[in-house]
Amino acid sequence: MAEEDVLRQLARFDLNLLRIFDAIFVKGGVSAAARHLNLSQPAISHALTRLRTQFDDPLFVRQGNGLVPTPAARAIAGPVREALRGLDAALDAAASFDPPEATREFRIGVRLSGEMPRFSSLVARVRREAPHVALASVTFRRRDLVMMLASGDLDLALDVALPADDRLQRHYLGTEPIVVVARKGHPRIDGGIDLDTYLALEHIIATSRPYGPGIEDIALGRMGLARRVAVRCQHAITAWQIVATSDMLFSLPRSHAEVLAAMGPMQLVELPLPVEQGGSYLYWHQAAQADPGLGWLRAIITDELAQAN
Repeated sequence: MAEEDVLRQLARFDLNLLRIFDAIFVKGGVSAAARHLNLSQPAISHALTRLRTQFDDPLFVRQGNGLVPTPAARAIAGPVREALRGLDAALDAAASFDPPEATREFRIGVRLSGEMPRFSSLVARVRREAPHVALASVTFRRRDLVMMLASGDLDLALDVALPADDRLQRHYLGTEPIVVVARKGHPRIDGGIDLDTYLALEHIIATSRPYGPGIEDIALGRMGLARRVAVRCQHAITAWQIVATSDMLFSLPRSHAEVLAAMGPMQLVELPLPVEQGGSYLYWHQAAQADPGLGWLRAIITDELAQAN
């Protein structure tokens, strides 16, 4: 079923039925949907019967202790959540947003590698201006980003450049330099490093990906060069601790290094090769463009990250 056909069909539906459909889809059962919506189980069951009749499809079938969506249900889930998100955003836009008095929770999608330098400064700024607002840093898979922003599972997201999508708005946040970290007293580094020394020493990569090069390796590959990666770990904190007790090097964005510097003094030196960075972006759903609360938060994030770069 084409999305435009789905939207035309949804326009004839009782809004409450759409909210109940979405709750069953997300929660995976009638009882869980009833608790989520604070409705009785018979009311949810009755609504599901009406939905099945109107769509001429079972929509959800029993599997174990839960319900799984049929292909028809999966086809309409995205348009349903997007329509509900648009309505909620319109209602929010009709209301004013007063930061000192607001009690709203904002959910921000942040990749693990970007949370450390960005989220802490954002929390401090938001708490100063809106002390009753709650913030949640939420991990996400890139293929789910549009759906999560449409449904309200995320309000905003921070990530690299992603393929263009008419449903999303984005704002370019800029790039920041990569620095090389070495321990104090390193026998071959004292305030700077050249490319020959960089290549002669061993390196650490910190990434959640089990395989693949870093941007430094890509840049070196274009030059016909390669560095020696001795350790691959999942978090920058681990890499920092290894560097502190070895002669290995670790390359990372400057803001990450400045946060980790509280763990102990290190040498931060300029990366001795040019790298191409795509920069980072702030994403939100088109339906939430007029939301005054999100407009306020977007301005804060943009300002905070502009100061960091």
